[in-house]
Amino acid sequence: MEYTQRKILTVTELTEEIRQILEGGFSSVWVQGEISNYKKAPSGHSYFTLKDNNSQVRSVMFKGQSRFLKFKLEDGLKVLGWGRVSVYSPRGEYQLVLETLEPVGLGSLMLALEQLKAKLSAEGLFEVSRKKKLPRNPKTVGIITSATGAAVRDIIRIIHRRSPGVNLVVSPTSVQGEKAPGEIIDALSRLVVSNLPDVIIIGRGGGSIEDLWAFNDETVVRSIGMCPVPIISAVGHETDFTLSDLVADVRASTPSAAAELVVPDDRETWDTVSHLVARLKNGMFNCLSRNVQTLDEITRTLLQPMRRIQDERLRLIDLSERIKKNTARIITMARKDLEAISVRLRPEVLTRIMEVASDDLKSLNGRLSRSIRIALEDSRNRLLGLAAQLEALSPLKVIMRGYSITFKVTDGALVQQAQSVSQGDEIRTLVSDGEIISVVKKAGQSKRETYDHIIETKSNG
Repeated sequence: MEYTQRKILTVTELTEEIRQILEGGFSSVWVQGEISNYKKAPSGHSYFTLKDNNSQVRSVMFKGQSRFLKFKLEDGLKVLGWGRVSVYSPRGEYQLVLETLEPVGLGSLMLALEQLKAKLSAEGLFEVSRKKKLPRNPKTVGIITSATGAAVRDIIRIIHRRSPGVNLVVSPTSVQGEKAPGEIIDALSRLVVSNLPDVIIIGRGGGSIEDLWAFNDETVVRSIGMCPVPIISAVGHETDFTLSDLVADVRASTPSAAAELVVPDDRETWDTVSHLVARLKNGMFNCLSRNVQTLDEITRTLLQPMRRIQDERLRLIDLSERIKKNTARIITMARKDLEAISVRLRPEVLTRIMEVASDDLKSLNGRLSRSIRIALEDSRNRLLGLAAQLEALSPLKVIMRGYSITFKVTDGALVQQAQSVSQGDEIRTLVSDGEIISVVKKAGQSKRETYDHIIETKSNG
């Protein structure tokens, strides 16, 4: 083919044709995948990759569409996205330009609710230790709800029935829609600034999760948590659930239940008071009865006070006589003991005792001296006897009678048997006038043999 017949495209032209084909063929497409490599640019655009087990595609969601999301994008989140396929010419890559995203398996509102719940819980906003106690008998109750709804009428009716004397301050607000969060915060601020209510009820009747969403708004939840006045949250029915219920000091299942909870029932109070009055009367009557009985006993005791005085006087006289007798007896015994001691301590008695003790000491001293001399004489005689025995048994005496003693030169061991030495051993023999150093030539093993020792001798006269 001639060069002039070829259709040659530039890279830009090729990319543009591919872009037209892809965008024309995939102008509206639903794609399901898992988010990874998520990044939010300073411009507000969201960039990430959608992937499954085998493939991935770059994706972008521009700021104008991202602001409508009810949940937070994050890595690992499975989503279903709708958009179009486009080609990013500078890099020659195709990508998904998404208009909307939905979480797979969980609605966007529920996902947003769970994410915000986890965030606020991590900050400690739902801790029990932060919650305030409700006043037992509030004088003024603040109400934040719709001015035209059934909830405000139920609350007012029940509170007036239970406690007609309680003051009510209604701070009206819309309870659903885009403007509701800001109006709820303004209504709460008005009550706090007025410094009127002792407790506040905030809530509305039942509805869908979308209808109740204003009470899941982060700014509303934080405002309730920071309120210095105790708050009862009464949003929806028993099965409904909002973050306002978690952050409030007390949760009521319905607005009517909140009205029952916030003030005591005057009729029940009067019944309680009547019961307490009856108990008080019975207690006072029983106390008076016991006091009357005690007074009667005291009166009977004091009918003849002079008799008691006389009895006590006689008892006192008896005790006095007993004390005198015991005292005299103790003094007499002490005097006798003192006289006996005085007799024993007279000088002539002491002198006689000392003379007897001196004689005894001299006698004992003589006996001790005689005993010491006898003991020394006996010890000297025993020592001389032992010395004579030792000298008789001395090896030197045996040697002087013509015997000898032999030792091995190497270790100084005494030679008592012929088999204790071997040929070539050097031995030392002690005799009466010196010692002999010898070398063993032969040693017999039998006691019946005559030992024939050929000995090289050396005498140390």
